[in-house]
Amino acid sequence: MQLRLSGINMIANSDLLAPNNTERKALEIECESLTVSIERRIQRTVIRGGEGDDLLDEGAESAVYEAVAIVGMAEYKEVLGLFRGSSPMIEDPFGQGDLKVAFKSLSYDGETLRMTLIEDIE
Repeated sequence: MQLRLSGINMIANSDLLAPNNTERKALEIECESLTVSIERRIQRTVIRGGEGDDLLDEGAESAVYEAVAIVGMAEYKEVLGLFRGSSPMIEDPFGQGDLKVAFKSLSYDGETLRMTLIEDIE
């Protein structure tokens, strides 16, 4: 399954006093595994001495995307540039359109890239 990822990639400038250049970069990564976990925010109130508890559905959802891919060093460096950059977005592989996300974690062992992305609700 493909993960389409884009974001503002910081381009370092050799002149330390000059501002960094930015460019929007788009990547397509072929993933071995791509999963989404969606949870609702629930508040539980337990009343002592009462006959149970009350559940309050706050209506907020959060989606967490876990991706695992076999990539080379060049692809890893491109993803790392987006990780260190800003405004990452993905095209939801499960059909929800373009989503703003935040990188929670990124790990690479020279072959396997693992990413955790959290949907950023605006």
